[in-house]
Amino acid sequence: MRLPTALLGLSLLTLPLSNAWAAGGAASETASGGASLALAMTLYAGGLGLGKVDMDAKFTGDKYHIVSNLETSGVVNVFWQSQIQATSSGRLDKKVMQPQSYDSFYTGHKANHQEVALTFENGEPVRLYANPSYPTTGYEVKPEEKKGTFDPLSAVIYIASGVGAEPGNPCAVKAPVYDGRRRYNVGLTKVKPVDIKMDNGLYHGPALLCQIEYKQISGYKPRVLHDTNFPTINVWIGVFPSAVAGRSFAVPLRVWAQSQYGVIAAVATSLKIDGQPVKSGK
Repeated sequence: MRLPTALLGLSLLTLPLSNAWAAGGAASETASGGASLALAMTLYAGGLGLGKVDMDAKFTGDKYHIVSNLETSGVVNVFWQSQIQATSSGRLDKKVMQPQSYDSFYTGHKANHQEVALTFENGEPVRLYANPSYPTTGYEVKPEEKKGTFDPLSAVIYIASGVGAEPGNPCAVKAPVYDGRRRYNVGLTKVKPVDIKMDNGLYHGPALLCQIEYKQISGYKPRVLHDTNFPTINVWIGVFPSAVAGRSFAVPLRVWAQSQYGVIAAVATSLKIDGQPVKSGK
């Protein structure tokens, strides 16, 4: 597996998983407003810092809005300089998650760029805007495969809200994703409860060790995630209370995978819930 492929593959899976883990279990009430989650993560390969991912997710009533950024840095910029900015908005309550709009802008090496925007109606992607446009001949996503899907950022809300998860287990869930080009599933599986102590001191206490599975369904031939040797991705999930009564946040604190270049990881470096720094467990 080439380093850009491995790094961006992990980054794109981390990006959704680090953009809006929020909103408690299936039995929680719709937020009355004021809930927020701000998270920053640093990307590493073989111990070298190679970029950052950050996000700001806000919840007002049954509405959500997410802004996220991913930017490479360091030695990786010599051959693979990239920046991804994305936003997503929609509706979330204890029974329904419906995205409304999604927009992403990618800037690559030598000023290569790509904008992709999706508009949803009644939970279905109905309009796609791409600039520049891209061919899909031979790799089309069929209309029936788009039904019931989420954009990459909304997918994490579906995962974390408990709408599709088993009660009491945020890692027992699978999200169907359509990003305007590809149709894939992102699923989580619980491995075991763990007690963690992060090296950077951000958090120590109880968490869940889970695994992330990426499964391609259809779409334009991927240049980054399509790899027959795509590694197992592990994640530490920490569960934190919100100031909104009856709600909690399930946050990825460390995401990592083994590769031929060593461990590729995304590690949380800053976490605020409802504007307050996270507190470690007992």
